[in-house]
Amino acid sequence: MRVLISEWLAGEGHDVRSLPRHDAASRHNLHHTHGAAADVVILDLPHPRSRSGETARALQAVHAAFPQASVIGISTQLARSLGRDSDVARTLGVNQLLPKPCTRDELLGAVAAALAA
Repeated sequence: MRVLISEWLAGEGHDVRSLPRHDAASRHNLHHTHGAAADVVILDLPHPRSRSGETARALQAVHAAFPQASVIGISTQLARSLGRDSDVARTLGVNQLLPKPCTRDELLGAVAAALAA
């Protein structure tokens, strides 16, 4: 999915940087990108309804590395009926949530909304 998302965004003219999954090694990679510019970060959230553990650490790392960026969370645990701008998104500290897999149009719409905010 990461490769497909990167291709969709690059195809629309976005500059895309992709990091491996959000484990300890990629949190280390995020630390080294500190100060790099990013307008939007798309983050896979394996357990979006939980603020503990892996999800919380991944979100903290992203917010620390890219404090000005809008964060879009994607997860297989989300239903399309939840809505992009839900209470769950606000509770997690992300700007929007998308189900995974998402369609190209859903992704591009979320990115456009994040860039407009």
